[in-house]
Amino acid sequence: MKKLFLALFILLLGGFFAYKWYQVPDKTILAWHTYSTLYKDANNNPLRLTLADDEKYRLWVPYDAISKHVVDATIMYEDKYFYSHPGVNFPSLWRAFVSTYITYDRRVGASTITMQVAKVAFNLKSREISGKLQQIFYALWLEQHYTKQQILEFYFNSVSYGGNIEGIEAASQIYFHKSVSELNIPQALSLVVIPQNPTKRNPLNEEGYKNMITARDHLNALYQETLSPKDKEDNKAWINLPLHVYTREEFPFLAPHFVNYLERDKFNSGIIHTTLDINKQNILEKEIKNWLNKSRTKGFTNACALLIDKKSMEVKAWVGSADFYNEKILGQVDGITAKRSPGSTLKPFVYALGMDQSLIHPNTLLKDTPYRLQAYTPENYDRVFLGPISATKALIYSRNVPAVRLASQLTTPSFYTFLKDAGVSDMKDPSFYGMSIALGGMEVTPLEIGKLYGAIANGGELEDVHLIKDDQNRTQTKVLSAESAYLTLDMLRKNPSVGTKSIVGVHKKEEKYAWKTGTSFAFRDALSVGIGNKYILLVWIGNFDGTPNPNFVGREAAGPLFFNIMRALDEKDVFANDTSPALLNISKVDICESTGALPSKLCPKVKKGWFIPGVSPITVSNVYREIPINIKTGLRACKEVKGKTKMEVFEFWPSDIQEIFLMAGVKKKSPPPYESGCTKNTQISSEPTIQSPTEGLIYTLEPDKIKESRIPFTAILDADSHKAFWYVDKAFVGNSESNKPLFWKPKLGEFSVTVIDEKGLSASRKIKVELAQ
Repeated sequence: MKKLFLALFILLLGGFFAYKWYQVPDKTILAWHTYSTLYKDANNNPLRLTLADDEKYRLWVPYDAISKHVVDATIMYEDKYFYSHPGVNFPSLWRAFVSTYITYDRRVGASTITMQVAKVAFNLKSREISGKLQQIFYALWLEQHYTKQQILEFYFNSVSYGGNIEGIEAASQIYFHKSVSELNIPQALSLVVIPQNPTKRNPLNEEGYKNMITARDHLNALYQETLSPKDKEDNKAWINLPLHVYTREEFPFLAPHFVNYLERDKFNSGIIHTTLDINKQNILEKEIKNWLNKSRTKGFTNACALLIDKKSMEVKAWVGSADFYNEKILGQVDGITAKRSPGSTLKPFVYALGMDQSLIHPNTLLKDTPYRLQAYTPENYDRVFLGPISATKALIYSRNVPAVRLASQLTTPSFYTFLKDAGVSDMKDPSFYGMSIALGGMEVTPLEIGKLYGAIANGGELEDVHLIKDDQNRTQTKVLSAESAYLTLDMLRKNPSVGTKSIVGVHKKEEKYAWKTGTSFAFRDALSVGIGNKYILLVWIGNFDGTPNPNFVGREAAGPLFFNIMRALDEKDVFANDTSPALLNISKVDICESTGALPSKLCPKVKKGWFIPGVSPITVSNVYREIPINIKTGLRACKEVKGKTKMEVFEFWPSDIQEIFLMAGVKKKSPPPYESGCTKNTQISSEPTIQSPTEGLIYTLEPDKIKESRIPFTAILDADSHKAFWYVDKAFVGNSESNKPLFWKPKLGEFSVTVIDEKGLSASRKIKVELAQ
């Protein structure tokens, strides 16, 4: 019975080994390994080597990328019969068995390169007899299914090179900061001898380093005989020099926030060539450090900056904080991907969309006057109003009210829809923001802002920012016309520079960039973003914990840093060598300088301004009007009478703008009152505009305060109208002076409110009044 069971066992064991022997592997035997990722910049400089999932440094390298000296020396040192044995060197194995288990002289392994691969690949305990037998079997099996070259590739990617460093590419990168293909002969031989005893020959400790050098010199004496005369000369020059070995801690750890962001994608393919340029990264880091040191007294302790190649949209520098290791500033937070208020940095897109939607051109006159949009009353940063202002000046002076007025008129798309379609993430419902979205009343990352500015820089084509070199996933979406993108650049280019450095007696041309600043609510963020000839640059000054600082003003805090970096990069004018106007549907036309409209014959001063034919709004200025004046009384005559009247030109500004002029002490030549008995001419007059009540707004009244509640009615009138007459559902309720309120005692319900000026021109809107719940 025992013999039967033994025979059955032998039969089953033989069957198992036969099955294994002929089993064809469907993937590499080292597939269970996880690997490190080596990040390099665009110029092949290392940025960081990460740990594999099992806390090992391990980089896969193909056989063809391994130095011939490494391969030849390894075979000479480890397994000189490698190409002739079937995976096991049986004579050597027998001698090792006798020495270890019969004569007990010393313990000898006699493992071939193939056997060493088998040990690692199948996690075998080769010091035990059962483990050694398995190692022999799997070595023979490997030779059955893989070529010698493949086995060498497995070997160089799996054996230990000391500590937690496995594989020759990881060892070469860590110890010598170069690829295995770039090793000189002494460096190659040094690595070759480590796997035979990785603990005692670990070069990261003093004793191990000495042992490695001793073994290397012994191998070098043998290997010399195989070298060509040229290689011998090269080797002789290197071998007598001290061999410098770097530690793990000395391996570069550069652009940490950038690499951390890439690590989110869990690249597991060895060497990743990124778009980053470490030289430009160093420039940004240096300029940030210098600016913060200079501004310590203002409470500036942290900053971040992003540099993008505007043509390729590749990131060239990514500084996530002023100091990655500074816990006080939360330095490991990445400011480039953190949601912050953009302040006014998104206003250029309001103006670009306004041009595309035929609302404005760069010289269109906008109103910087008190404005109410439903329950929202925007204010300017300086809490004053400038009156009439060109679209270009409103943008570069960052006036809030004109931007909100314009944003409220955008339709297809609205500003909210534009941002959402452009990829701004985690946006709430549009009602959450209202029109404050035009002033930075939302959150966006600097990375998203950089992407958006790429659309302005590239003719309205929106493209994702690229981080990996030669990224083939490049899609563009048209979000602005090429014409509005160009004109927006031209408008932003007129923004005066800050922090200009001058040297006495030396005149240097100041480069012009298309740039914009932003200051968030309560002074929590200061930003500056702009476009030069090659790059898009964004800088941010602030605190990651949101602590406000009254010095966090975009132009004063972030603007100088923006220009310092651009100058350090030697960045040129945004329009240097630009020929795009000739290719675009834009032309320069005559514009009335003071009104921004096409000039009438009465316009006192005409200038040239950009226009998009077929798109830009066509309006002729009617501010300057010629009217008859009674020579004797100086009053406005009913009509022209030869000898009794003279024709004079006056400025007919709307009443709200007139009030701004009056507050500023600016005198305008306003028309005098009519003579009595005149029928007023309305042919060139403007209709009144209701400022309050707000269209569509529901006014809610507290039940206990209905009697004392009032709703103000105000209207903007033409220059020669001075009184507004108010009606509610056709019932007269009172009159008011131009730009002055009439306070109406409300009733519950829905009403139509109408205003009529002295010339009979009118405007209406509907309101609703209800009790508060």
